[in-house]
Amino acid sequence: MDKTAQQLQLRDIHMPDAPSFWPLAPGWWVLIVIALVVIYFLYNYWKKQHKKKLLIALMQRQLMTIHDEFRTDKDKHKLAVAVSDLLKRFVRYVLKDSAAASLTGQQWLDYLNSKSPNAIFNEFTVPLTQAQYIAAPEFDVPSLIAAVKNYFPVAIKHQEKG
Repeated sequence: MDKTAQQLQLRDIHMPDAPSFWPLAPGWWVLIVIALVVIYFLYNYWKKQHKKKLLIALMQRQLMTIHDEFRTDKDKHKLAVAVSDLLKRFVRYVLKDSAAASLTGQQWLDYLNSKSPNAIFNEFTVPLTQAQYIAAPEFDVPSLIAAVKNYFPVAIKHQEKG
């Protein structure tokens, strides 16, 4: 028997390689790629919404600063000019429409009303178009502040649709 064992020249038995750390089937790799793409788009959507909220909050804070200054000095002329300037900055930098920021009079009001479902600025013709030329303009300050405060998110939403 020794002769036959020598003739066979048996080799040592080798174990197969150990499986890798995380052997995934191709279907799992496809699922991982799809999940990463979905996460990427959700992150971009969240970032856009967050930026929009920050812009609205900033504009509303500036409006409240203007309103606080009015409570201190009770100057409607100064308030009307400041609100009109704030709306012009909003249109130029947030809505990115520099041509519209140069509008005056009824064209300015029509433009502002076009960015909202209601014609909310029709009752504020005097403070938004003529107050800077009138020494003591008469208008309802709380209504103007509320209309402008509510206008910011509506105008941004309207811009996104269009």
